[in-house]
Amino acid sequence: MKLLFRFMKPYRALVAVTLLVLLVDNVGTLLVPTMLADMINTGIGTGDFDYIVRGGLAMLGASLLASGGAMTGAYLAAKLASNVARDIRNAVYDASLAFSGGDFERFGTGSMITRTLNDTNVIQQSVIATIQLVLPVPFLSVAGIVMACMIDYQMGMLLAAVVAIVLAIAVVTVAKAAPIFMSLQKLIDRMNVVLRESIVGTRVIRAFNKERHAERRLDEVFTSYADRAIKVNLLFAGLDCSAFFFMNIAEVAVLWLGGNRVGAHAMQIASVSAVLEYAMLILFFVMMAQIVALTLPRAK
Repeated sequence: MKLLFRFMKPYRALVAVTLLVLLVDNVGTLLVPTMLADMINTGIGTGDFDYIVRGGLAMLGASLLASGGAMTGAYLAAKLASNVARDIRNAVYDASLAFSGGDFERFGTGSMITRTLNDTNVIQQSVIATIQLVLPVPFLSVAGIVMACMIDYQMGMLLAAVVAIVLAIAVVTVAKAAPIFMSLQKLIDRMNVVLRESIVGTRVIRAFNKERHAERRLDEVFTSYADRAIKVNLLFAGLDCSAFFFMNIAEVAVLWLGGNRVGAHAMQIASVSAVLEYAMLILFFVMMAQIVALTLPRAK
């Protein structure tokens, strides 16, 4: 991370503006459910048409604020990641100019190609995804739970419990996936080396009747990569299923508890919709952050 921060250091101002714009986007997103609940509870409940119009205009403003922040944040995040990736590629190229023949033999041509092209692209995509999908999660989770508690304390505690369970599953999954991704990185280098040797040495392989040996080498490295990639995909599948399962459980629990609270006159019916919106928003971002977190070990 220190190395990545070194490349991001020249763009401190761009980083600050990007985070500020994303904060504006998140604030606008969080305001909409509460505004909708208030408009229904007060405006529609009392038949005050002017209040409904004012509430609708306020919701429109919050939506425009969130949409503008999302679009601007996506552009700025892409620009920041592209600049960092360009600087990394230039740094790798500048470093390679000082390599001796022995250095190239030690690192391998396949490894150098992978570092410059595929690996830098992985880092670039990870920077974009982290800024847009991972960094907002703490703020959205805390702010969403606080706003749900302001509507009804029991509903807020229910939301906090569901988020904690999903986060625990995410931590366990990422811990299991990290070593696999690290081994995949080494296997990609190995595949590049073996494949390049087979292509360059085709005439020699034919001359010494080593086709079967070359095929076995390729099959061995490709099979090793496939086995680990399948294991990672199974983790992804399990993560998706568990995340969607808990999202549905959270929706049912909010409606069930909210119905009881409305029946006990502890909260109004539109407030249940607001809490449900917060639950879906937080769990969606948590689920996306889980997927991004699984790719971070490879970027590291």
